Amino acid sequence: MKIILIQTPWSGSSAGSFKRVAKKYASYPPIGLMYLAAYLEQHGHRANILDLEVNPLYVDELCAVIRKNGADIIGITTSTPVFHIARALAKALKEKLGLPIVVGGPHITVLKDKTFSEEFDFGVANEGEYTLRELMDEMEGNKNYSKIAGLIYRDGAEVKVNQPRPFIQDLDSLPFPARDKIDPHQYAFEVPGKGFLPVMTTELTRGCPFSCVFCSEPMNTGRKLRSRSAKNVVDEIVDVQAKFGIHHVFMLDSTLTANRKLIEAFCHELIDRNVNITFEGQTRANLIDEQLITLMKKAGLNRLNFGLESSDKKVLALMKKNIDPESIRSAFRLCKRFHISALCGSMMGNPGDTRDTILATARFVRSIPEIRYSPVAIAVPYPGTELHLMAQNHMHGLKLIESDYSYYSRYAGGVMEVDGMKPSDLVKLQRRALIISHATPRKIIGLIQHFGFFVLVGMILQMAKSEIMILAGKRDPNLNSIEHENTTLKNMGINTGSFRK
Repeated sequence: MKIILIQTPWSGSSAGSFKRVAKKYASYPPIGLMYLAAYLEQHGHRANILDLEVNPLYVDELCAVIRKNGADIIGITTSTPVFHIARALAKALKEKLGLPIVVGGPHITVLKDKTFSEEFDFGVANEGEYTLRELMDEMEGNKNYSKIAGLIYRDGAEVKVNQPRPFIQDLDSLPFPARDKIDPHQYAFEVPGKGFLPVMTTELTRGCPFSCVFCSEPMNTGRKLRSRSAKNVVDEIVDVQAKFGIHHVFMLDSTLTANRKLIEAFCHELIDRNVNITFEGQTRANLIDEQLITLMKKAGLNRLNFGLESSDKKVLALMKKNIDPESIRSAFRLCKRFHISALCGSMMGNPGDTRDTILATARFVRSIPEIRYSPVAIAVPYPGTELHLMAQNHMHGLKLIESDYSYYSRYAGGVMEVDGMKPSDLVKLQRRALIISHATPRKIIGLIQHFGFFVLVGMILQMAKSEIMILAGKRDPNLNSIEHENTTLKNMGINTGSFRK
């Protein structure tokens, strides 16, 4: 059986007015789809991948590709902010092709039958490798879907939600992601000291053992940290080097150094085998030290990303972040000593946040000279998270005011009131926080080095345009939801109708 796996385009909706920057700096190879394709082909099926974020297609062009591919079924992966796009796309493909459509990704995993709309025939919750293979086996056979764990499907007019699928424990048993199904060289990042280079993505672990109220990762991949062996990951890296000539690795682990023994084993494996790569990832500032950084640097580490979120300890406690903000300062100093590029991000609109705590966080970022760039996101209460529950129940100064998921963007005002501040107030405060955070000559130079002069000028002009429109009494363009503009869908030639919530 043959499936075509589609990555829903996301930058136009999730990133708001920063979509060009997001598209350039955050377009990762779709590792989830590549794992699915590899596993399905290992078990006798055929799979291809279309990443519509990197390769946008008009819907008729997309249909022509699917027909030429000879697909028997279409798979679409989607997150919460772009679920309305996935629905509209599925409806258009269903009308034009008549093929069964299966949806997967974080949104359907959390909400299941609550969001399983009529455009879809099947839904896959959590990890999809085993579930999708069993579904395709059954579609070729008896079509008895009731015993497939993790599957959502229709039985006549009734929606059935099967028992949950246990998480995969032996991650080494999975084949390496099928990178031959995409063009890996289309995914290029700014690599410290090397300019823009193609990158590969991989992971040492799945799952997240932490309890941050804003994060949905534990619901999608589990709270228990499941690990691959260091040898298996390095074997994959060596394989990618040989096949595609890619020498920079983006580690997708939620917290790269959460399992210290594993990251140490990974580094020793790279060093002992003399694998010539550079790599980067994200972690907590309190989960590194000089001994570990020394080893990681020797193995090829050249960038780490830390989550600051807030500099206010009361806010951090309500977020269950459980980290001292001063550890960020120490982490950046340590990275500087070892010539490792370091980034951090802050988030406003958290439980307990006020205008003062938000601006204090911006000033804290400015006070750390080693920080060259720190994005400021607006907190989004994704369904199923504790933050969503807080906002629904008007706790800690939060109030959920919008349930339309097309508004769930970190850069378009958010969907909550925070300490009485509306989304229009938050998006203006976000711009002010960005300016305060980077208002030193050293940081301005860092921004130019990170983004390039012309990209940075474009971002500044975009913010200036927004302020001018507000002064003229017009609506802030950052508050125009993709649902109302329908930019992505119009570019695909899709008449949307109503796909809200």
